[in-house]
Amino acid sequence: MAKNEDLNRPLYRNVREWSLPWRSFAASAVISAALLLAVIAALWVAVVDDPDGGRAEAVAAIEDAAPAATGSVAAAGGLVPDEPMPQATDDGPALATLPFSAAAIGGDPGLVQQSAYGPLPRVSPDGRRPRDVYARRTDSLPSGAARVVLIVGGLGLSQTGTQNAISRLPEEVTLAFAPYGASLQRWASKAREEGHEIILQVPMEPVGYPEQNPGEHTLLASAGGRNRDDLHWILGRMTGYAGVMNHMGGRFTAEEQAMVPFLGEIGERGLYYLDDGTSPQSRAKLVAEALRVPFLTADRIVDRSRAQGEIERELAALEAAARARGLAVGVASAFPASVETIARWAREAQSRGVFVVPASAAFEL
Repeated sequence: MAKNEDLNRPLYRNVREWSLPWRSFAASAVISAALLLAVIAALWVAVVDDPDGGRAEAVAAIEDAAPAATGSVAAAGGLVPDEPMPQATDDGPALATLPFSAAAIGGDPGLVQQSAYGPLPRVSPDGRRPRDVYARRTDSLPSGAARVVLIVGGLGLSQTGTQNAISRLPEEVTLAFAPYGASLQRWASKAREEGHEIILQVPMEPVGYPEQNPGEHTLLASAGGRNRDDLHWILGRMTGYAGVMNHMGGRFTAEEQAMVPFLGEIGERGLYYLDDGTSPQSRAKLVAEALRVPFLTADRIVDRSRAQGEIERELAALEAAARARGLAVGVASAFPASVETIARWAREAQSRGVFVVPASAAFEL
């Protein structure tokens, strides 16, 4: 019978129970300890109120840098501005004093939009445009004088070639910088200190790409909205330029759907555009006129051949065109023979009544 009672007894009865005095002592100790901890915690919060015990703590917000955007023609790619970009009036502000203001040499802060790609050009809140502020002003010329715009490109890639072009070419010659060189801003500022107007070369897809490849971040005719990031990378390489020109681009410039968002953004950023004239299929003039972007097309490449005699013949043809039309535009690269021949021709041309003027002066005619 005792065995049956053991089987019917609840299981917890089989656990050995503490004696009453021991349980009372244990309960009191637990309660006292809890009260003590509560008092200590309350004092700590009231006096210190710092879970790190007063240790110095630095808090930094970590965010992925978002590429800054700017406006363009919404119907041609849907580019939406990150911030309002004021537009200048058609008459625009006056150009900087000859040749540049001190602020314009190193870059005007009001004309800079900071971005993940570097400082991008923009129209300032008060309506000043890079193509005005960074333009090199010319002296008054005789009425009807023949004007020649000369652009020498490829600067920034070779330090020796860049230094030679900056120091030897007349101030009125416009210098074009490639986006791939080292110390671009230093060279750009140096060129402006010497009185040169500068522009930035934008690599564009040529016919035969990628076998013919201008370099990284080349704008592609089929890239659509991806061109925007590449363009911002290029534009952010330096400051102080009044306009941009193509580097290669026979395929890209032939496509209106590619040129519309590109030139739309160039115009909204207050820049002018120069086409080197190498592609007869270029739609740049048509698109620029439709978007009212200041535009210029080169008449001749003066150093297709690097032979001095050939360069001199091209310059003579450019001079003849300037006499006939009032303005002619030639482009060249910063080869030593090109720089020397152009420098000598420019000095002699003025004695014949032909004046070299910066690219921006073409828009004043």
